Amino acid sequence: MTHVYLTQAGNFTAQHSHQGTLAEGPHTHQFIYEVTFYGPLNKEGYLLDFRDVQQQLEKIVSPLKNKDLSQFFKNPTTENICIWLYNQASHKMPYVKSVRVAEEPDRWIQVGDL
Repeated sequence: MTHVYLTQAGNFTAQHSHQGTLAEGPHTHQFIYEVTFYGPLNKEGYLLDFRDVQQQLEKIVSPLKNKDLSQFFKNPTTENICIWLYNQASHKMPYVKSVRVAEEPDRWIQVGDL
């Protein structure tokens, strides 16, 4: 049986700030995320319908869009956002392998099977 990887990317703009050693006031990022799925091809030769994947992920991240992430997370770090997105996607969708989140194009956090 053939197994494949499918990755769906998206983005959302949100604000966060940090206390403690990271100490930064409120600032905005366009967070980029990728959710990777891994599993067997179905009888029609695909893993998941891209349209369904995109719609589900949009529903998951929509509460974060254009918000202050401190309303959702005690510590709104990119790491905690990535863990949250991984948990949300894993509970609502099959075959979730990993999630990556970036607050800048040159730095990513990844959760899940590597």
